[in-house]
Amino acid sequence: MDIKAEVVVLEQDVSHPPGTQIWFTNITPDTRASWSWFWFWSRQPKLDSESSPQSPSSPADTSTPSPNDPLNWPQPRRAALLYTLGSNSFLTAALAPILATGLPKISSTYAVSLQSVSFTIGIYMLGLAFGALGWSVLATVFGRRPVYVLGSAGLIVSSAWAAASPSYVSLLLARLVQGAAAAPGEFLVGVSISEVYGPQERGFRLGVYMLLLAGGKSLSPLLGAGVIQALGWRWVLWIITIAAGVCFTCLFFLARETYWAREYSSNTHPLSPGEIYTENLRLSPPLRYTQTLPLFTGLLTPSTATWISLALQPFTLLTSPPLLWSATVYALSLGWLVILAETIAHLFESVGGYGFTPIQAGLLYISPLLGTILGSVVGGKVSDVLARAKAYANNGVYEPESRLLMMIPAVVATVLGLAGYGWSIEVQTHWVVPTVCFGAIYFGCILGSTTAVTYPWPGVLAVCRGLG
Repeated sequence: MDIKAEVVVLEQDVSHPPGTQIWFTNITPDTRASWSWFWFWSRQPKLDSESSPQSPSSPADTSTPSPNDPLNWPQPRRAALLYTLGSNSFLTAALAPILATGLPKISSTYAVSLQSVSFTIGIYMLGLAFGALGWSVLATVFGRRPVYVLGSAGLIVSSAWAAASPSYVSLLLARLVQGAAAAPGEFLVGVSISEVYGPQERGFRLGVYMLLLAGGKSLSPLLGAGVIQALGWRWVLWIITIAAGVCFTCLFFLARETYWAREYSSNTHPLSPGEIYTENLRLSPPLRYTQTLPLFTGLLTPSTATWISLALQPFTLLTSPPLLWSATVYALSLGWLVILAETIAHLFESVGGYGFTPIQAGLLYISPLLGTILGSVVGGKVSDVLARAKAYANNGVYEPESRLLMMIPAVVATVLGLAGYGWSIEVQTHWVVPTVCFGAIYFGCILGSTTAVTYPWPGVLAVCRGLG
């Protein structure tokens, strides 16, 4: 390659770095001069057809998009997948704090301290962490569908085990397994959404996912409080077992495999198992429904890849600053919600606190539920509108950083909410004050976590290719 050709390539790389996309073309100086936030919000110009979610199946054939490509699935099929996975995420998220208002009753059942009983929430989160490592390897090797289905089956067994636990140690072990089984609903759904929706649609769908995920964390203590007060804490887990069975049925019949290898060429190197899987689907006619039901479709990674190397791959991805930042923000955002769930019973139901009953403590979660809904809407739909507006003003070029503006209200709401909540509890103000701050914390955390999972996806594949 001569020097002139190299300069051209370098200019192209600089003008369109990984993660950027052209969303609008034919933007004239007149249209840019007339651009305004109000006009854009009311008009919402359509994206160019070439930047629509439908994309070529691989660079090997850019003229014939495959109907089996998840990005080209019909909208009802993608919506069914979204809400099926989202409903499962609602259930898995609900498991962490659903016993929060019943911790005193669990304490009296097993004759252990209230502080010890709070470990049932922490050990569930520990199970999530270990489960994410194990399931991520299986999702890489066998695909997403078997992980969702097998995880849901494990959730049924572990929930029934927790409900019937004869001892405190048995309950802790059941909660550990329950967390591991629930992990796919917490960490894998964002991956599947990114595989069936393009960046232009992804913000709103990730907002829906975060709404269901955070809604489970904010609504479950309210629902659990009613069941605990009327039937006892064990019945909460029996109801979870039934709900897990319903989710298992929906996942088995509606959660199709979303894996699709992109940006490869069969003319440059021998195809990997995942690329062979994709190439076969690209060349085949649309799959019949019955052909999508098998759990295992073969290996998607080379047989030489070890479990340890695959388990360590997510940590290697953290060498990318955007992914490291997103992981940190997401962890801190949802971490505060878990801490609040562990302390709510002690702060509001104890004699030294406000002396609430379990149902009264559960009603406090109406405030964070409202904060969850508002944070998901702002972080999802408003983030999409903002991204389009910034792309339109930027000569039609979309940059993922345009979504980071949402972090300003997220940080302000979280900091003020945490400070106000701690102060109001310390001085024992009227219960309305910590309740309002409770909702502000959820608004900030959900807005921050939604922004965190939306921002890095356009560059994830580029990072993975660089590591490979």
